[in-house]
Amino acid sequence: MNTQQEEQVDRHICANCGGTIKWNIAKQRLECASCRTPYEVRTTVERVEEHDFAGYVQREGERVSFPETSVIACGGCGAHIAVDDTCTATVCPMCGSTQLLERRQEAGVPPDGVIPFRIDQDTAQQNFSRWVKSRWFAPNRLKQAYQAGKLQGIYLPFWTFDACVTSHYWGQGGETYVVEDKDGNRDTRIRWFPVSGVVEGSYDDLQVCATLHEASQVVEKVLPYNTVDNTTPFSSSYLSGFLAERYAVPATEAVETARKQVYSDQEQQAERDILSRGYDRARVSSLDITYHTLTYKHVLLPAWTSAFAYNGKQYMYIINGESGKVGGQRPYSIPKIVAAVGAAVAVVVGAVLLLTGAAAPGAAAADQPDALICQMESPWQSWDNDMIELT
Repeated sequence: MNTQQEEQVDRHICANCGGTIKWNIAKQRLECASCRTPYEVRTTVERVEEHDFAGYVQREGERVSFPETSVIACGGCGAHIAVDDTCTATVCPMCGSTQLLERRQEAGVPPDGVIPFRIDQDTAQQNFSRWVKSRWFAPNRLKQAYQAGKLQGIYLPFWTFDACVTSHYWGQGGETYVVEDKDGNRDTRIRWFPVSGVVEGSYDDLQVCATLHEASQVVEKVLPYNTVDNTTPFSSSYLSGFLAERYAVPATEAVETARKQVYSDQEQQAERDILSRGYDRARVSSLDITYHTLTYKHVLLPAWTSAFAYNGKQYMYIINGESGKVGGQRPYSIPKIVAAVGAAVAVVVGAVLLLTGAAAPGAAAADQPDALICQMESPWQSWDNDMIELT
């Protein structure tokens, strides 16, 4: 290719027919969407680079995250979405709002790696359809309402952290023994002994979602991603035809979540170390962790997202673009819940009547159970904290 053709390819324009170059999910390659001419993904590095966390602040201020794209800001949830010339956005993929305005990019760390999409839009929609239909107590109209939300492919921002640590711990090891009183009553007790020791750990790709807090609660339902094996060096070519969110949580905040993961694992290792000494019980009083190395990288991970309206409220769902796992929000149907409770009560009453004979004449009918209506404060809730909705 000549220089002009190379410039076209850099702008995701096919040098053969002028069509748009996009990532073909089925073929797992970059190609022209019109003439199917394949292209190599061009990157500036051969492998995904890990960065010393000590240099993060300086690196963040050196450039913007997406120098080759425009950024729009959502007036509804505050998300900043990168959009190139091959993709348009009329609604926010994180909350469904139409309040989108172009914004000047803030300084930020560019992506180091990316997991390209492996699940296409049709498969993602089918997965979600099956998932919704399997939900108990879902309003009948939900099955039609979710189809109104158009799926958008978006790369979500994540930080991954690697660490090598050594921990000194102090705690107690317990030996159980049984005492018996004069009446033969037995009581199990624990005799505690002070213990201390050293444990070590090596951690690879501790994942921390860097999207907005409310949306991250839904994202957690579709984890994990296989960042260890499937992350490739970043290229803007992967973004052609997709959106990408700029990270809302800087690594200086995300690292605290990673440190909590390390602490929890080191504490468990310390407890196992105490038990390995022959004790029946273990508890750790304090833990002093030394980080020998701590590195990070900024990665973009694929997801299909949409927000759909139901009874005047917005509900979000996400499908993992690597594994197809589904998570999101949905309303409950109070009539279905009441009907199920009523049916259960009827079964119990019927069983009691069969066991005790016939009910006394003129006995009062069983009271209907009250319906509980829960209204969450936040518009974002995970599937495990679903909202109850009247239909």
